[in-house]
Amino acid sequence: MGTYSRTLKDFDGEVSTVQVHTEDLSEVNIAAQITAQSNFGAAINDLSLGSLQTIKYGNQVNSNQPKPANQWAQRELKWRVDFTDDVTGEPGHYTIPCADASLLSLVAPAEADLADAAVIAFVAASDAYVLSKAGNPTSVQRIVMVGRNI
Repeated sequence: MGTYSRTLKDFDGEVSTVQVHTEDLSEVNIAAQITAQSNFGAAINDLSLGSLQTIKYGNQVNSNQPKPANQWAQRELKWRVDFTDDVTGEPGHYTIPCADASLLSLVAPAEADLADAAVIAFVAASDAYVLSKAGNPTSVQRIVMVGRNI
């Protein structure tokens, strides 16, 4: 099974990583997988205030952008993306550091606004790219803002 990881830097210069399971890269699917990972990465960027440092998905991409100018870009503030395995129904999750709190819902205050265009695009990209530990497609159920105990 393949993996994808994206490391982001926060305002304080600290880094945190998003990591998910994906399809193995092969000569048959590489174009489709690169498109899917690009869409997924762009969707993460729309949910996070952090600056990109590295991408790993078979090959490593080093970006080394400067730290973000936004002081609210903090790795301790994360989106927890809850999903289910489309085949087994098994739940799973991953986190995205430097959550953009402006995407919080007014209806469900601890969750991302599922009607927001950036959140809609992210859910579509995640559902198209992220696999469960069993290697099955996944469906995002909710996106919750969580903090890290310091």
